[in-house]
Amino acid sequence: MILRVFRARLKPGRRATYEALFYRHALPLMRKAPGNVAIHIGQPQPDRPDEFVLATVWTDLAALQAYTGANWREIMILPGEAELVEEVGVQHFDEAFHPLTEPHAEVAAETLRREHRATRSARLRDEQWERVRSLLPPPARAGRPRADDRRTLDGILYILRTGSRWQDLPRAYGSHVTCWRRFAEWQASGVWERVWQAFFDTLDVSERLVWAPALLPDQPVPRRRVRASRSTSHGGSVIQAAPAGLRARPIRG
Repeated sequence: MILRVFRARLKPGRRATYEALFYRHALPLMRKAPGNVAIHIGQPQPDRPDEFVLATVWTDLAALQAYTGANWREIMILPGEAELVEEVGVQHFDEAFHPLTEPHAEVAAETLRREHRATRSARLRDEQWERVRSLLPPPARAGRPRADDRRTLDGILYILRTGSRWQDLPRAYGSHVTCWRRFAEWQASGVWERVWQAFFDTLDVSERLVWAPALLPDQPVPRRRVRASRSTSHGGSVIQAAPAGLRARPIRG
């Protein structure tokens, strides 16, 4: 057995927000992880109201590594966490409570840098692209050549992963208008759900944590389509604010 103890010193007044983030995104994935034996969340102490403690028990190191990845000694990144903490740390023990690793700790600035690297630098790997490319509709035989599908898909995934506005899409992904239109077309035709499922199936657990804010709790489909400047709800649909000059379309949630 391996005991993993995570501690976070939260910014004053941010405990409720941090716990909501944890319970909504991290806890469901942790509970489903093979080899996870127990999860214990410490109660806040009167003298340490801003400390969050999480202890998890794993059957062996292989089970822990399957969940955390090769960098199991380090702190796992959950998008949005760095803005709520001042310092985080993790340590591991065996079943006799003998330390297996030295305590690993870092301040919020380093956590934020790692979070940015995790959420903003990722692009489709070659094997992921090969998995989804056959699901995309073929380009039209006539008319203007279609923008590169792989770059466009990378742009769509960037928006979903970071919660950015379409107009803030980096130029490296091509036109934000093209990405927005392609996403709307693929959703309307049913292509997007198949593409998303194929992409989701390629992610390991640590990668799914990075994607957690974009997922429904129990379904591998996008939860937050885009953080638009204006949106209104209409019977389960969300009308997203379109880029300038484009007409808004309903995005089904």
